[in-house]
Amino acid sequence: MKTVMRAPLRRSLLCVAAATIVGAAAPAAQAAEIGDVTLTWGGYIKLDTLYSHFSDGPVVQGTGRDTYIPNQIPVATGAADDDSHTYLDFHAKETRLFLKADTAVEGHKLGGYLEMDFIVAQGSGNESVTNAYNPGLRRAYITFDNWLLGQDWSTFQNMGAIPEVLDFIAFPTDGTVFERQPMIRYTAGNFVFAIENPESTVATNGGGPSYANTDDANLLPDFVARYNLKSSAGDFTIAALARELVDKGQVGGVSDKAIGYGASVSGKMPLGAGGNDIRFMLNGGDGIGRYLALNTIGDAVIDSDGKLDPVRIFSGYVALRHPWDVKTRSSIGVSYLSSNADSDQLAAGATEKVKSAFVNLLYSPVTKLTVGAELRYAQRETVSSDKGDLMRLQFSAKYSF
Repeated sequence: MKTVMRAPLRRSLLCVAAATIVGAAAPAAQAAEIGDVTLTWGGYIKLDTLYSHFSDGPVVQGTGRDTYIPNQIPVATGAADDDSHTYLDFHAKETRLFLKADTAVEGHKLGGYLEMDFIVAQGSGNESVTNAYNPGLRRAYITFDNWLLGQDWSTFQNMGAIPEVLDFIAFPTDGTVFERQPMIRYTAGNFVFAIENPESTVATNGGGPSYANTDDANLLPDFVARYNLKSSAGDFTIAALARELVDKGQVGGVSDKAIGYGASVSGKMPLGAGGNDIRFMLNGGDGIGRYLALNTIGDAVIDSDGKLDPVRIFSGYVALRHPWDVKTRSSIGVSYLSSNADSDQLAAGATEKVKSAFVNLLYSPVTKLTVGAELRYAQRETVSSDKGDLMRLQFSAKYSF
């Protein structure tokens, strides 16, 4: 029996073979036609080397040393500042892969996207022998014309305002919206509307800095609306969020509901003709802590009257990007997070404020390869005004394909 290979499939196999042979010379994102489906795949491989000094206590190997996690900065009254809390870490866990499929079906645009890395769900990997870590789901969604169904970055978040940094979070963590979750999203021109997965994070009266998830109690989705504006002055986004916070006895035996709401304004503005730009974000609201700074300060607490009390939070950042030449550029920025929580709501050791600053130098000797260094300082302050610092020097090498 003779097997006939269709031309589109034959072309796709040739593309795969070519990408394997030429290696670094391959396009930044590979593509192939299989039948009437266009497959695109790519990602990057990244090595990170981090020197981290924590002023007020030890930090075990894990995400708190792989990346900047504000709530994992130790705070201890009167702790000695010495080299015992300084660490050197190497890892390649941020390495990322994606697969995208697009096709036209009966006059409609249909697509799918899948993305994973090896840092969001590390599992039981360790550094003793193999440094093997589990792949973790980042994004997985279906697109149908103007609809998106699946897991993606929250509609409340503006990916276009991200500063160029080496840290895995890819944001000034304490000043940004950061959330990936399942949703149903519709785009109508410059307007975007979505209903997204509900989840309330609640602390008991006098609790924190950890917050319990009460997702089993949420019956209404989180509602998000966003407007994108492109102009000669820059690209800007205004977003609004409304949600129901619920606790049906999961925390402190209290059953109550409350409303959370917030807004975010962000953008990217060019500065002159030299390629400089300013990137910024300003966020605020009641009961939106899960969406800000990796849930550093949660959505709500149970107050002394046994009621669900949303925590008010403000955060933001501003960053300047400056190209030195066609291959070299730097970014510098500051970031801040603050809440209205006090000792009547949260425990003395719970986070009340976080601030940080970073500066980097990035160099691309050839297209798709970037090496660089980044210096970051961060400080976490608790409700009782105790403080802990992080000073980190990071070196990275990244090949995008």
